[in-house]
This record gives sequence, structure tokens and C-alpha cells, in this order.
Amino acid sequence: MSRTAKRSKKRTNQTTKYVSRRQSRRSCRAKLLKPPCSRITRPRFKQGTSSRTTLPGATHCFTEHTYVGAETNGSMNSLPAQDTSSLSMYTYGIVNRGEHPALVQIQISPNARDYAVDSQEVIAGGQTKALVPLRFLRYTRLVIQSVEPDQPTRLDVYFQAQRMP
Repeated sequence: MSRTAKRSKKRTNQTTKYVSRRQSRRSCRAKLLKPPCSRITRPRFKQGTSSRTTLPGATHCFTEHTYVGAETNGSMNSLPAQDTSSLSMYTYGIVNRGEHPALVQIQISPNARDYAVDSQEVIAGGQTKALVPLRFLRYTRLVIQSVEPDQPTRLDVYFQAQRMP
């Protein structure tokens, strides 16, 4: 094969490679139609952690923080504060896995330091309740305590929230 034939063959292969590597362009309209938030979080079994999974057709954001096996005692124990400023709706689901009742308070705060009691409930042993704050401030947290100091119990707490576009 002559040098000229080899050169023309190389040129043909390069052109073919260039054309095959070319990526298709997305239209501006396709970018605009993409949902603004398409993530969902699913709980792991470790306390207070969550993982994120992308769902292709989701039109809102769902978030969940799970605190499994939270122990109560005679003193008030607070769970980590949640920044609820950008959430449309949020709820605490509490499952009392023990035999003794527990006192649960929802507290709200404008600055994550100074908290006010928004609402409180007593959850009997083996009972499940959903608690929703009555008022809005930027931060929300849950405080748990045993009703009787010498009767601890174990709670599973689920913070679930969604943000609508």
C-alpha cells in the first residue's frame, strides 16, 4: 500500500471517529421541562442518617431522617434540629417500642439556640403518633423524656418532609 493510500485511510478513520464521538445536543426546552427537584431520601438503619436516591419522574422533594432506638430517661433529651425554612410540609412520626409512656415535645426556634415549646404529647407504650408543629419558625426539633424517671422506654422517631416546586 502506498503512502498516499495510508494517509487517506487515516484521514477517513479520523473523520469517522470525530462524527461518532459527537454528542447530541439537548434543546433548551428539554432543560426547562426537567423537574426542579427529583430526589428522594430513604432511611438507613443507623440512627440519624439517610441516603439519597434519584427518581426519574419525581416532581417534589421528599426527605426523611430516622432516629431508631432513641432512649428516654428522667431528663429531657433533644434530637438534632431540622432546618424547616424551605419545607412545605413536615411531620414527626413517633413509635413507642417500650412498655412505658413517653413525653414528646415539638420545639421551634428562630436561631437554633433559643427554643419554645410548640406542642407536646404523651405517647403510651406500644402506641404510634404523628405530630405536626402548630406554628412556624426556621428550626424545629423533638425533645423526648420518660413520664416516670425510673421507667425508661425506647422510641423510633421519623422526621418526614416534602418541598413542593
